[in-house]
Amino acid sequence: MNKKNILLAWALLALAVSSYAQWSAFSTGTTNGFIVEFDEHLGEIYATGFFTRIGGKNARYLARWDGEQWNQVGAGLPEAGHAMHSFQGALHLAVYQFNVDSNYVYRWNSDINVLSKLGPGFYLTTATANFSNIPSLYDILDYNGQLVVCGEFDRIGGAAIKGIARWNGIQWQGLGGGLSGYIDGSYDIMYPHKMLVHDGYLYVAGNFKMAGNVEANGIARWNGNSWEALGAGFNGAVLGIEFYNGELYAGGEFTQSGDNELAYIARWDGDEWVSPGIGVAYAPEPPYPFVHTLKAIDGKLYTLGGFDKCTDDNGADVPCSGILAYDGASWDGMDGGLSDNAGGESEAIIAYEGGILVGGQFSTAGDLPVNNMALWGVISGTAEAEEALPARVFPNPSHGWFMVQLPEPAQRFTYRLLNNTGQAVQSGSAQVGQAIRTRAGLAPGLYYLQGECEAGAFRGKVVLR
Repeated sequence: MNKKNILLAWALLALAVSSYAQWSAFSTGTTNGFIVEFDEHLGEIYATGFFTRIGGKNARYLARWDGEQWNQVGAGLPEAGHAMHSFQGALHLAVYQFNVDSNYVYRWNSDINVLSKLGPGFYLTTATANFSNIPSLYDILDYNGQLVVCGEFDRIGGAAIKGIARWNGIQWQGLGGGLSGYIDGSYDIMYPHKMLVHDGYLYVAGNFKMAGNVEANGIARWNGNSWEALGAGFNGAVLGIEFYNGELYAGGEFTQSGDNELAYIARWDGDEWVSPGIGVAYAPEPPYPFVHTLKAIDGKLYTLGGFDKCTDDNGADVPCSGILAYDGASWDGMDGGLSDNAGGESEAIIAYEGGILVGGQFSTAGDLPVNNMALWGVISGTAEAEEALPARVFPNPSHGWFMVQLPEPAQRFTYRLLNNTGQAVQSGSAQVGQAIRTRAGLAPGLYYLQGECEAGAFRGKVVLR
């Protein structure tokens, strides 16, 4: 076969592989603890959780990604963080508290590099020195122009405020009598865990029986004046909630709502909680499965938690571990998901450069070794360039080499190959249609190609296997 026919064959192959998705490592170096949350603040990604080292950099429970590496934020946090929210120019943080002492909402002012406490301390008058009955704070957001926080507390300063509070700019105030009790048959601990604002309502989910004077069983909404229940609620804690395609989804530690059997995830149909078409489990149990996070990003609903067995309502198995993606029609196990020797779990997720960045406690994403975080993206089989020469990179994925096809009369070009943190890992020059050997030792994953020739510049993407 002559050179022209070889190029044509590879071009047809590249066109056939129009798009696919895969895992890639996000940063190198050790991450020594669970990543609980990612959030964006002033255009940069922040991470919080149980780590004191992330991506090979020391960072006490809080870190900032600068586009190339993780950096500690100030002196870090006094305890592991659970949630973050950017509001009025500052990053606000809800953190754990593992002692019977008070807890606080913390505020990071990046302009002056100062971490401060917002208002008086949060207390749990029944607290004991253990992991589960302590004044931890679990979520934080803004609603109607005020910061709102939820967690395990029944007093703030000297005021009796239960489970949820709003900051009016001067002091913390309760919402309609607050949250109290716990779901029958669940842990005997009241802990609101997740909040969401949608269409003027503030939704809150967790392990609580009452919202004000309304029996809620794990999920309720605040209309600005009073609490409302959503059906029968659940028989176990609700850890995550999200709207997707106009419908509310919930995930957690539950297996039933009213008479409806569920498997740790549910959809609200306007009248009752029903199966969303999938259920999760561990095979075999224990440990006990849970859904921790639901997040809608770029037209898909991502489900994160602790599970390694997924079955749809038709009884078909969906290979999975720790994460699922739903496109409105079917559930995808995302190349086998996330795993670890101790059972991979994920909780943190954020949109990142056309893909998603996922964090938790896992050592493998698909079949790729990672360090508690990984990037999942949709990779094009042909280069996508804005105001650049149309270029095709093939074969894609590549096993040690690739070629570049450019429009005539381009013949020779220079190039740089960048990893997913933007660092150049290889550069050189080549002829159109010449096999470019990738440097030995490059890790499998997504790389970005930048090149120039006499006719102009081009860009592309290549996945190395």
